[in-house]
Amino acid sequence: MKQFDNNSYRNEIKKTESMARGVFYGSFENINEKRLEEELEVKITKWKKDLNTFTNENNPYDENKTELEISLKKLKVLKNKNIKTTKEDIINDLNSFSILSDDSSVEFWKDKLHNSDSLNINLNIIKNNILSSWQKTYNKKNNEWLVSTVKERRDKFISDIESWISLIKKLRYMSNILRIKTGVLWDFRVGELEENDISLLNRWVEFINKYKKEIETICDSIGKRVDIEKALKNIEFKNTYSYTNKKISSKEEIVGIYFAKDIENVVPEELSLLCDEDSEKLFKLKYIENRLMCFDKSAYVFNENDFDIVKAGYKEGKGDMIICIDTSGSMKGTSEYIAKAIMFKMVMQALSENRNAYLINFSTEIYTCRFTKNNGIEDLIKFLKLSYHGGSDIYKALYEANRVMNTSSFKNADVLVLSDFIMEDMPDNLVKICSNQRNNGNKFFAVSIGKFPFGYSYKKVFNRHWIFDIDSGIKEIC
Repeated sequence: MKQFDNNSYRNEIKKTESMARGVFYGSFENINEKRLEEELEVKITKWKKDLNTFTNENNPYDENKTELEISLKKLKVLKNKNIKTTKEDIINDLNSFSILSDDSSVEFWKDKLHNSDSLNINLNIIKNNILSSWQKTYNKKNNEWLVSTVKERRDKFISDIESWISLIKKLRYMSNILRIKTGVLWDFRVGELEENDISLLNRWVEFINKYKKEIETICDSIGKRVDIEKALKNIEFKNTYSYTNKKISSKEEIVGIYFAKDIENVVPEELSLLCDEDSEKLFKLKYIENRLMCFDKSAYVFNENDFDIVKAGYKEGKGDMIICIDTSGSMKGTSEYIAKAIMFKMVMQALSENRNAYLINFSTEIYTCRFTKNNGIEDLIKFLKLSYHGGSDIYKALYEANRVMNTSSFKNADVLVLSDFIMEDMPDNLVKICSNQRNNGNKFFAVSIGKFPFGYSYKKVFNRHWIFDIDSGIKEIC
């Protein structure tokens, strides 16, 4: 007796695999990125797994197949024991068979059964022939449904592959402008972002491309210093400096955002999730996972103590960076676009080279973020969506930058300040702190966005200073 046949179904699956690979490789003249090829195979495997799950859970002929299998086993037992089946048993088979077959076929076997006594026909033979017809009809109906299901799901799958390829091309375009490998953006999980967020990144890349030369002039100058403590001969010298401590136990000022489940410090946007029954579930999930955004509060305590320190030498190379970006109301508009574009380019370049990047947004208060491969792109998009408002307090930003430079992770970092520098002169104490960091080898860079440079007190802090005007381009001030 013919076995259950799914050959057409399997052939359609193979055809789908071939189509997916054809669309992928046909879209690129030369695809030489193993991770993308592996991602394609993962997508194909997942599609087949999902298809198998769907057909197993939704096949309309499963119950009929079970009844057929029971009847086939029963016939086998009857043959082995040389026992004749009954008319009632055959009628039950015909009733199940009738669900799949047309009336004429069923009536034919009913007539055979009715005349079996007069014609002296073995009932087991009739049962065997009925089951053979039943199985043939089942295979036909089942295969038709399976093939139809594959074709329906194939259309969406190939469409998804085409969308994925379109995304890869966008990432390649962005990567070329940002001067990083396409795989880097993939590592940052850009492919998992919503279409609106990808479009947002693409708009910023277009803006960077428009002022590519000017932005790269700045980016190529930052983060050149790297530590060589492990070199055979370190350069050692003593230096005395004053410093500013950050008192963590104090809760006077909001200095940043961190993820936790500290209800006392949860930001209002998170608490608003509790207003809706559906979003309340998201709040509870974020609470369990320690992913609620909370205000980071502390205060600064000024100390004028002197210390003698021994510092290792340094050499030119790719180092870390701290970016202070002015988010005050005066920056809104063109200045905002320039500042965000420079920051975006620098952060992506740093992450692609496994360099640390620390962002300090400052207006009336400061908010900080350390970018990593795991959370970099999401935090970056959040920042690019921020609106600008409030006054400008660069002092808090520079105090925080100096504090971060005193940590092991950023001890060799350079600092870049992006601002229109519409602000008062810098206090002498802060100038002294920054000067001490410069003596240690750290560098301070400034980009004045607009038409005018900053005041005299700032010149004592920054190693290099550019003016970036949207009309006349970039110019370095000596």
